[in-house]
Amino acid sequence: MKAFIKFLLLIVLVVFAFINHRFYSFDKGLSKLKFEDSFSSYIKTAVDIQKVEYYTRITNNYEYKYNVYIETSEEAYLFKATQDDIDGFKFLGIFSSKLQPQKVSPIPFYLYIIAGIVVLAIPTGKKKEA
Repeated sequence: MKAFIKFLLLIVLVVFAFINHRFYSFDKGLSKLKFEDSFSSYIKTAVDIQKVEYYTRITNNYEYKYNVYIETSEEAYLFKATQDDIDGFKFLGIFSSKLQPQKVSPIPFYLYIIAGIVVLAIPTGKKKEA
């Protein structure tokens, strides 16, 4: 039973990490990582944007320093972005408050790894009688 509780805690930890980093949301499902190939999908997404958020990525590639989360009425998208992309959204935010990107600070992944190790280290065996 205690091993099952450990397993449930690890599942909750992983689900929370996905939600926190915008890979998954309850109302939109999994975030798409690329657009469909049709030009109309680009236009529909650009017109239908409801929220833009971004956060700093942990990466060695300094060109794509941010992850941008774009939410529309139907889908959610998560893209790698540069500082120029963020500045472009801030400029467009002058014309529409929906396009104003909000910086979010998700909990770093290494803290989830530490929490997972702590959960795994919880003793589940019986006490030895002396």
